[in-house]
Amino acid sequence: MPSLPPAISLNHTERGRGPMVVALHDLGRSGDVMLRALKPLTKRFRVVAPDLRGHGDSPTPAGPWSIDDFASDVSRLIAAEGGDAIVVGVGLGAAAGLTLALGHPGLVNALVVSGAGARAEDIEGQERWARMARMLRERGGAEGVALAAEAMGTRPDLRGALVQIEPPVLVLAGAADRAYPPTAQRELAHSLPGARFQQVAGAGHDLSIDRPSELVSAVQWAASARLHHAAAA
Repeated sequence: MPSLPPAISLNHTERGRGPMVVALHDLGRSGDVMLRALKPLTKRFRVVAPDLRGHGDSPTPAGPWSIDDFASDVSRLIAAEGGDAIVVGVGLGAAAGLTLALGHPGLVNALVVSGAGARAEDIEGQERWARMARMLRERGGAEGVALAAEAMGTRPDLRGALVQIEPPVLVLAGAADRAYPPTAQRELAHSLPGARFQQVAGAGHDLSIDRPSELVSAVQWAASARLHHAAAA
C-alpha cells in the first residue's frame, strides 16, 4: 500500500492545451528539463512538469523518503489538475510513475518510462545509492537529492505487482544506459502486461537530455494507445 506522507505541494510549470501529460524528471534534475524535452507536444497536449520533492523549487520535507512518497506527491498534483494523465518519467521519475500507476491507477491512462527496472536493488546496488547520497552531502549538494538517492536504493521489487497495471505502457531504453541496461528495462517490459519495449541507439540513461525526440514520439504513441485501450474496455 502507498505510504501517506504529510501533504506537500509540488512546484510545477505547465505549457499547452489538450490532454494532460505529466512529465517526471530524473534524480538531480528539475521539471524545466522535461518541459524543454517535451516542448513539441505543447501544440496538442497540456504538459505539466513538476519539480519532484527535494528538487528545484519544491519542498524538502524531513526524511527518510520512499518512492511511494514521490508517487503520492504526484498523485495529489494530478488529482488537483483534473486527473486522467499520460505520465512520462525518466529514472527517478520512471520509478515514481510505476509506483503511481500501481497505487493510484485511476489517475494514469498511459505510461512511458525510461531508465528504470522492476527489481529491487541487491546489496551492491543499495550500497551504490548510499555512497551517492553520502558523496552529495559531503560535497554540499542538495539534501533533497541525497534523500531521493536513498529512496531509489530502498525501493521495493515490483515484478509481481506490475501485472496489475492495465493502461498502455512503453518502456524506452537507452542502448548505452549503464545505470539500467536495456536487458533490465526489457525485463521491466516483460513484467507489464502488453507493454511495448523500444531500445534507443546512441542514447544513455537520461533521454530527456540525450534523445528528447524519442520521448516526444513515445508520448504520441501512448496517446493513441490509450484511445484504443479505452475503446476496447
